[in-house]
Amino acid sequence: MTSVSRFDEWPLPAFKLNSKLSIVECSEEARKLFGDCSAFLDLLDEGSKDKARNFLSGNQSAEPLELNFISADKKLFLGDVYSKWASDFCLNLVLVPKDNRLLEITGQLLSLRTRLQETDYDLLLEKERTEELLLQVRKLSAPCINLGKKHVLIPLFGDLDPRKIEVIRFHILNQIYEADAETVIMDFTAMDKLEQNGVDYLKSLMQTLQIMGIHGIVTGIKPQHAQQLHHLKTGLDLHFVSSLQTVLASRKLLL
Repeated sequence: MTSVSRFDEWPLPAFKLNSKLSIVECSEEARKLFGDCSAFLDLLDEGSKDKARNFLSGNQSAEPLELNFISADKKLFLGDVYSKWASDFCLNLVLVPKDNRLLEITGQLLSLRTRLQETDYDLLLEKERTEELLLQVRKLSAPCINLGKKHVLIPLFGDLDPRKIEVIRFHILNQIYEADAETVIMDFTAMDKLEQNGVDYLKSLMQTLQIMGIHGIVTGIKPQHAQQLHHLKTGLDLHFVSSLQTVLASRKLLL
């Protein structure tokens, strides 16, 4: 890394990379966060290196790329990377670290559910607030939300790829076990691109749930995803419902 950079006034970690993903320039915020480093891939957790190499080397669009980073003080954190190729065949990157709001938002969801059950607050206003929080959760991760009555909700967002399923698999199974759940509702409303390998990994996860005696409900399937997901019904005890709201209403569940 150079000591002086035209990126120094940037309020976020920013980088200029060459075609080999070596760091040509970086911002002062980047140096504060990572210290001195000459290769962008060295800033990443081992599981994110291949993902970054494949994406950044492919001259793709500036859609955000979610990666795990390791700071200079050896702390692991998640961040979105925005990239754009410059006219000099260099790649400009901006890193937007994600904060630790997932636990806070999930806690707010559980608190709201309890308040709705125990008080006479305006249900419409609280429902709108809950839906807003749920949207934020979908942007941050794939949490397990205990709905009560032995039901667990897993809202998925973004792209469905094998790495995402691998990352959330243990967390999902552990949370379902601790909740003593009998039914898992997997909501695809906020899903974007479905990679076929990701669908195969998802089927493996659903097979594991079936072995655990868990009944699966899939909601929010978009028309463009139906062809990729129709084979999930083969050999699996799955029930497909058009929307999450329909399931919640029919089973008298409350978020």
